[in-house]
Amino acid sequence: MSEPEDAAENPAEGRPGRGAHPEPAQSDGTARPDRVVVLTRLSWVGILLLTALFHVIRGAPVDAWIYGLGAGVLVLDQLGWLRIPLRLTSDRDTLPQRIVAGVLIVVAALAFGLSPLYGTVDTAVVVGIGVLLLPVAWADRERPTNSRERPAGERRALRRAAYLWAEVIAGGCLWEIGAFFLGRLMPGGTQDFPALSDLMDPVLAWPPARAVLAALWLLGGYVLVRRGWRR
Repeated sequence: MSEPEDAAENPAEGRPGRGAHPEPAQSDGTARPDRVVVLTRLSWVGILLLTALFHVIRGAPVDAWIYGLGAGVLVLDQLGWLRIPLRLTSDRDTLPQRIVAGVLIVVAALAFGLSPLYGTVDTAVVVGIGVLLLPVAWADRERPTNSRERPAGERRALRRAAYLWAEVIAGGCLWEIGAFFLGRLMPGGTQDFPALSDLMDPVLAWPPARAVLAALWLLGGYVLVRRGWRR
């Protein structure tokens, strides 16, 4: 038997023959998701830092600190210095949890509706929800062994959702930045170029509307967390 045929039958010796899987192809496949994750997190860090800088310019130091701390948390997590000691399974959407989540959404929505706008109670509710859900959103999750590669249809759906959310967020940011500078440079001021929060204040001033909008906001967040459990 000739040497090329021996190499084809035993790829571990000599040159890899037909049917062998070269190592570079596997290393490329495993390195790409890592690069994507790193670039995504760095992009979010840059966005948070730019937002913090914008709040410094507009004279809102508290908001600037919040976004700056968010960027710092992402940096610490990327460096491996931040680990939440909590591990969740991928299947977390049980009936008792739905009931608990529904009760919490109703209670929080009523608190928003009955408390004064931009007061101590609604601020405490917002901060409390964030503190409670941060470990859940950041925890490690067990993933099935056969879920390393998502189906093509799921990848396309995720890509479309990412593009849609990016357009919504970018549009809101452009509105806020434009309203901020136009409100200070144009003769009409903020009266002619209101921010999104100023447009929402008349609706939020009515307690029932404020409670309904808070319930929708919390329900949307719960749906996003549920989808995150399955990833």
